[in-house]
Amino acid sequence: MTSSDIVVVGGGVIGCAVTWSLAREGLSVTLLERDDLATHASGAMAGMLLGIGEGERGDFFRAWAQRSLALFPELCAELRECSGIDPEFEACGALYVAESANAEAVLRDKAQHFTGQGAEWLDAQALRCAEPQAAPGLRGALWGPQDAHVRSPLLARAYAAAAAALGARITCGVAVTGIRRDGSRVHGVDTDRGPHDAGGVVLCAGAWTPAILGAPLPIEPVRGQIVSVDNARPPLRAIVFGGDLYLVPKRDASVVVGATIERVGFDCRVTVGGVASLLDGAARLAPALAGSRFRTAWAGLRPATPDDLPTVGRVPGCEGLWLAAGHTRNGVLLAPVTGELVTDLILGKSPALDVGPVSPGRWLLA
Repeated sequence: MTSSDIVVVGGGVIGCAVTWSLAREGLSVTLLERDDLATHASGAMAGMLLGIGEGERGDFFRAWAQRSLALFPELCAELRECSGIDPEFEACGALYVAESANAEAVLRDKAQHFTGQGAEWLDAQALRCAEPQAAPGLRGALWGPQDAHVRSPLLARAYAAAAAALGARITCGVAVTGIRRDGSRVHGVDTDRGPHDAGGVVLCAGAWTPAILGAPLPIEPVRGQIVSVDNARPPLRAIVFGGDLYLVPKRDASVVVGATIERVGFDCRVTVGGVASLLDGAARLAPALAGSRFRTAWAGLRPATPDDLPTVGRVPGCEGLWLAAGHTRNGVLLAPVTGELVTDLILGKSPALDVGPVSPGRWLLA
């Protein structure tokens, strides 16, 4: 196979974002994907862009999330113009609902913390006015007006098509089997179609990254099942987020309901129990959805790390090898900032954000 400045391994949203960002800087880039673009984790995401965020991961994660979220409006417009593919960016806001007194206390505190981003606490009456389909027993909600969503497979494909328009080579159906090294210097990858020479390699292969790297990197697959149903009437307008369950209204009059969190290895089956739990949860948060038509269900393997942060940066002791993997449920949200930061690191620029806490060096010793 021909040589490139950089080979990107993995055609999910992270790999496609990195490819586009590098191609935009004039590098010769080849993306290699074993299957098809957005086939795995990126194809089983609801595409939520939550600047306030899921869970409690501190100011470092929030800085990444909020910077990345701020990039989306202009990014999606540029990708749509360059690729002809609309990622379906929707700045609809999100309601983080409280089903218990403890949840209410946490969300009220978070509302005060994020007032600078326009967040506010809505009591039960205000919640019903904002979202008439919300369950009557909910105690209220944190309103995040900056939160949004996209169609994650469309975002990945738009990135790839825009990168191709800049000269990047997007090659699917090629499995990368290992990294080619000369001492500590990386000079390409081995594939099931032969070697591919490159000046550098970026591994963005999600849960399969450790196997390709050939090192004990603690990124494990977490199955996320997800379903799609018809929207209610009148339709849900905003994202509704209750605990680990979310409802995301899409342009095609559907609601995406997700997602399970299951540590079952590389088992990517859709199960009766998983689908039932999601449908029960959807009806609990928005009872009108109980009467909606079921559309489909699917699953993906999200790449998770022990500290719930991605792994981004140069591999210690390997000149010319970078990682961008382990984003768990936040690959779509963090794709723009990941592409930006990986490109800065490869070009030797000072990154706009601190990358120390996500460095591969926290797992791998030189």
